[in-house]
Amino acid sequence: MKRRRLARAQIDYMAAKEHFLLTSKQADRKLEEMKDNGVEIGEKEMEDAVNRSGFHKAFNELIQAENTLIEWSHTSIKNVPSVQENRAYYEELYREAKNNVESRAILVELAMLLGNED
Repeated sequence: MKRRRLARAQIDYMAAKEHFLLTSKQADRKLEEMKDNGVEIGEKEMEDAVNRSGFHKAFNELIQAENTLIEWSHTSIKNVPSVQENRAYYEELYREAKNNVESRAILVELAMLLGNED
């Protein structure tokens, strides 16, 4: 079975997503440790756990990687027959991607399914 070669945008997105998930788990662990030590979790404690884990940075990197992936897919997808048949639908998804979480999720999923066209 031939393995498909991933595009740089796909690889970068996977790495950013993995990093985000790890930092999210670290923030959760910090909060659990605080709770276990009897600390009442308020806004300050949440911010502290988020800042120490690098969660914000990882989140921003994930968003940037998603943006790059979506841009890459917009070019790469143009040669896919089913997309050509439903061009208006896909173009609407791309227009909505900046403000609509569901459209963005569909495009990210679609982009991860694309083969490397390079």
